Amino acid sequence: MELKSKLEILSKLDMLKFIHYNFFSKKVVRDKKCYLITFRGSVIELQKNARIFLHANYLLCKDKLKGSKAQAELLVREGGELIVEGSVSQIYGATIQVHKNAKMYLGQCIVNVGAVIIAGKELHIGQVCLISRDVYIYDSDHHKILDSEGNVANEAKPTFIGNHVWLGIGSKVLRGAKIGDGVMIAAGSAVMGKIKENTMALGYPARSFKSVHWEA
Repeated sequence: MELKSKLEILSKLDMLKFIHYNFFSKKVVRDKKCYLITFRGSVIELQKNARIFLHANYLLCKDKLKGSKAQAELLVREGGELIVEGSVSQIYGATIQVHKNAKMYLGQCIVNVGAVIIAGKELHIGQVCLISRDVYIYDSDHHKILDSEGNVANEAKPTFIGNHVWLGIGSKVLRGAKIGDGVMIAAGSAVMGKIKENTMALGYPARSFKSVHWEA
């Protein structure tokens, strides 16, 4: 990277947060040369016994326009773990939360404006994924629904998004979903079950309707 580009990036950082989370916080565990890169507008809350494990860089509140007051929020609740396995770009206006004792695994991905990703139990996102504007990804309903016998009818379920997946604008991935590698989810669709690899899926609930290969 050219010196000019490096200086431009440095000028956009929240340096106090960058220094704190990368060099002083015991809640952020980094591999060598891996950083939590906090641009201005980064909002971070790491509760008791929360951990972020960085095996790659995490760019928070990236691409904010000059003069904008937009923020990007990152919350890891008590005992939660965020494991970063590939370079992550969380664009301004996006929200990522890991709830109490839950785990979230993030591969290389772009999390665009208005996207919300919340792990209540266990959530996996693979490598080279595009998460479009206003996408919602949940592995839990976050409120219990009881049946007539008092049993919980909507337990949180591990949710998996494979490698090289494109989630279209306004799509939703709900608890227990399993999306195979190479999938494209059409805008506005809701994934509630299993989607076959290398297909395009559409609908509510989403169903595969043709084989595809998309280019990042």
